[in-house]
Amino acid sequence: MRKAFLLSLALFGLGFSQEDLKKEVEKLREEIKVLKEEFRNLRLELVIPEASRQYGGYGPAASKVYQLKKGVSIGGYGELFFIHNPDKEPKTETDLKRVILYFGYSFSEKLKFNSEIEIEHAFVEGGEESGELAIEFAYLDYSFRPEFGIRGGMVLVPVGIINEVHEPPTFFSVDRPYLERNIIPTTWRENGVGVYGDTKLISYRAYVLNGMKAEEGEFKASAPLKKLRQNGGEAAMDSLAFTGRIDIKLPRNLTVGASTFISGVQNEEGDNLGNVYLFSPHVWWQYGGFDIRFVGAYATVSDAENITLELSPSTCAVDKSTCEVFPKRMQGFYLQVAYNVLRHFDTEQELYVFGIFESYDTHASVPSGYEKPEGSELNIYNFGISYKPHPLVALKADYVREDYKDKKDNDVYRAAITWMF
Repeated sequence: MRKAFLLSLALFGLGFSQEDLKKEVEKLREEIKVLKEEFRNLRLELVIPEASRQYGGYGPAASKVYQLKKGVSIGGYGELFFIHNPDKEPKTETDLKRVILYFGYSFSEKLKFNSEIEIEHAFVEGGEESGELAIEFAYLDYSFRPEFGIRGGMVLVPVGIINEVHEPPTFFSVDRPYLERNIIPTTWRENGVGVYGDTKLISYRAYVLNGMKAEEGEFKASAPLKKLRQNGGEAAMDSLAFTGRIDIKLPRNLTVGASTFISGVQNEEGDNLGNVYLFSPHVWWQYGGFDIRFVGAYATVSDAENITLELSPSTCAVDKSTCEVFPKRMQGFYLQVAYNVLRHFDTEQELYVFGIFESYDTHASVPSGYEKPEGSELNIYNFGISYKPHPLVALKADYVREDYKDKKDNDVYRAAITWMF
């Protein structure tokens, strides 16, 4: 009897030990995964220490000046597009879309100057369609401590994900997402001053800026806010704007946040025509080879008819069918899922396979008596790959299906050579 009891006790102890052992093995496996991810990130930082970090909301290459105690920093990025669109003439074109140079100067560890100069479409000839030379941002930055700093000059509006982190190797589609071009303008910048900060739990930015301006003939129905930007050049400031953003940093590199832009819309005389209220939630998760992003946008406009009458020809007040109507409401979202299929191999190279779904309406509501423009409501299906032979270089190819509610759908085939430094 005693022997049987001791044998049962031994078997029970063995079973208990095996169960504990299984739990410990699973725990160790999870810890190894985390360590491998951290080791991979460390190796990337060793490969590109000068352009591996973001600071104050800006992208990796734009943050180089913050790595210097004193002196000059130079960075940049570029992108060359190949586009085939069977429904356009010519069907195929190539475009050196952007070449960008970042120039910064570190006066001290706390006081910095940072700037971005852009050349679009390879040359400049008096207009955006044939080229553009522009200042994308230029500001002074004083950091009292990581949790609090002051920034003033021409700054990027911190709405969405792409507007601040817009270097092409940092996103996967050939061009920037449609939503972050047509509802949230890109690259959106204005003159102003504000504060920013970064803690272990949150990061934030808040600025007071010059407001928007409506000018007759300056309107693009597919991107209503684009032509209302003043971009810092002799900007009227009788109406002001406020923009702010907060990001909550959760475990496993998950970021959840929201941003807003509230602005008066003035005419050339400085009179207020109405107000724009834009709200944008976002989620960004980079972990275990995945890059998952969600960005939403919801905008309302007070006195949209006043803005419409200012933008459209004088005949608009008599015949509303001649008007390019400004919307009372815009809304939409996109969801991206990307995965690095090379993360299981001992290589610094990356190959992301991705899919993006977008759904938005630039004219979800219009003033009473006006007609909604054709093509304002659509879904976007975007699939492709982004290959990085080096962390600062991305070779991309994708397919886009533009699925319109009230006009012919469109298929676009794209490829790009992109870089940053």
